[in-house]
Amino acid sequence: MTLSGYAMERWGIRKVLVAATTVSTIFSCMGSMLTDWESLVAIRIVSGLCVGVITPLTVSLIYHHIAEEKRASAMGWWSMAAMLGPAIGPVISGWLYVQFGWSSLFLFTGLLNICMLACLSQLPRQSMSLSYSAFPLRQFVLAGTGSACVIIGLSQIHHWFGVGWGYGLVAVAGSGMLARLAHSSAADKQPLLYWRLFKNRLWKLTMLWNGIVTLALYAGTYLMPLYLMDVQGWNAADSGWIMLFPSFVMVLLAPIVGRLYDVVGPQRLLFSGLILMLVGSLLLASMNGAVSLFMVISAMFIRSVGVSLVTMPGNHMSMVCLENEHVAQGSALSNWLKQLLSACSIAIYSAIVMLGHTSTDGHVVTVSRIQAAFWVSVVFILLLLPIWWLLFKGRRKISLSSTSLNGGQRNTNNLKTVAEKERVI
Repeated sequence: MTLSGYAMERWGIRKVLVAATTVSTIFSCMGSMLTDWESLVAIRIVSGLCVGVITPLTVSLIYHHIAEEKRASAMGWWSMAAMLGPAIGPVISGWLYVQFGWSSLFLFTGLLNICMLACLSQLPRQSMSLSYSAFPLRQFVLAGTGSACVIIGLSQIHHWFGVGWGYGLVAVAGSGMLARLAHSSAADKQPLLYWRLFKNRLWKLTMLWNGIVTLALYAGTYLMPLYLMDVQGWNAADSGWIMLFPSFVMVLLAPIVGRLYDVVGPQRLLFSGLILMLVGSLLLASMNGAVSLFMVISAMFIRSVGVSLVTMPGNHMSMVCLENEHVAQGSALSNWLKQLLSACSIAIYSAIVMLGHTSTDGHVVTVSRIQAAFWVSVVFILLLLPIWWLLFKGRRKISLSSTSLNGGQRNTNNLKTVAEKERVI
């Protein structure tokens, strides 16, 4: 993800997307023919590299090719597409695995990539940039190595105070590398990641909001399949079907939230979503092995509605407050941070669950550990309250009518500076 901003400026969005998708297609087809573990891991690494470049640039497409008054709605549709994969992915993958074996998963991914290439052929061609900076290799190494060290160290957090204390040192070293990356990027005129964007107060707050939402979001993504399979006794395919309903609700709500952004503004959407996420997470944190499946789905449904209300407005606010020429860099930095936080959150939640595996009564401990992990997600959600207050502090006198606020988008057509846009938003 750190490469996307530089690559877009160097070769243009279309060429980078086509190249990354083509490489992903080739390696997905190769993966279906391999059987040894090392080769499969290598294939997945290449696929991750391609997706890392692709994801931020899909957001940049919206802010480069769609009129300002339609961007909030477009971000709603983008959010729907982003949620659709996690919603139906477990169901499709479970069915493919049962019917055709594991190799069909790679072939299906290759087929999706071919469909993406067909869509990319509709994008207008762009000329190659004649002036570009040298690739910041040192910053790239710091970003990659630092991220890996932090994730690996946090994944073993349950061993820090025992034989695995070295993993704690690895996490500290990774944090130091990322701090060094931020310091060197701030002084570089053409950095790999534009940390100078954090000088924008609104962008800083929305990034803090999105980061904490990411930390809380992955509690459901990681813990619910574990609860359904290990505690309730469902198999992988059935668990995918159970998780499909609340996920599909998020998919359906995404474009609706995009339209509501222009009607009621982000303030009310974010607060409503925060409360619903809190209620749903509290219900999930209190569940035990005897709770009914209906109650589990109801709690997941409430939480999913809240996630829909906080995700799209937060993502859109983080982009609309930037100058157009900084959207690609903002998208790259935003997606990289969220991906890093998502990996760290999974490492934290898995470490909490793993704390119970030393007991002989595995079933009871697993339930209690899952509850503890959900309580951690509740703490993350509570941290959103002061951020919400800071986001809209001093702006409550601004009318929420469509003529004066309008989601901070339609009336920004004639505003030139970031300060003016931030005041309106």
